[in-house]
Amino acid sequence: MRHFVVVGLGRFGQAVAEGLTEAGAEVIGVDEDMALVEAVRDRIAVAAQVDSVNPDALKTVGADKADAAVVAIGENFEAEILTVAVLKELGIQEIVARARTEREARILELVGATRVLFVEVEVGHRLAKTLAATDVVDHVPIAEGVSIVYWTADERVLGKTLAEANIRAQWGLDLVAVRRPKPGGGDAVTVMPPVEFQFREGDVLVLVGADARLTAFTK
Repeated sequence: MRHFVVVGLGRFGQAVAEGLTEAGAEVIGVDEDMALVEAVRDRIAVAAQVDSVNPDALKTVGADKADAAVVAIGENFEAEILTVAVLKELGIQEIVARARTEREARILELVGATRVLFVEVEVGHRLAKTLAATDVVDHVPIAEGVSIVYWTADERVLGKTLAEANIRAQWGLDLVAVRRPKPGGGDAVTVMPPVEFQFREGDVLVLVGADARLTAFTK
């Protein structure tokens, strides 16, 4: 099990902390605002009111034993810089921080951040790709030039089997799974469907491939 510390429990920090917990990690969440701490106390392993620029305070909750840290402090950039530096001093190898500008990103990297996120920019690009494509539910980059797309089945595949749709040969895309609505609510997921799997109205296909091929297919 991997151990993470999330500093800053606003909307972004809470989402990261809860997402990591759901993925099976042990998460320590810290914030100076007790109300934010209380909001996640029952949903992650440890939630504590801690001054993140105080290394001794971080050690008291075990933050120095974490495999990685996410610094999700909102508007106080000075506190974010100091927190990254303190986490680096504690020996945490992987430190993810968020920035609003290239200058902020450069400063965070200089003090020890191993990865810098431009959250608003990344969300904006992801949304733009989703809106520009036909019937795309979501678009998730997984590597340079490669993504996963959640695509709602259209007339090109409806009523056909996977073999008949010929997605791999015709489009160069791999079908990872199909999400199908259940009559009583919820979804049934078929992972790596067999060649005889037949597509129906409402199916969402999880496709992986090169961005150029995904763009050509979803357009």
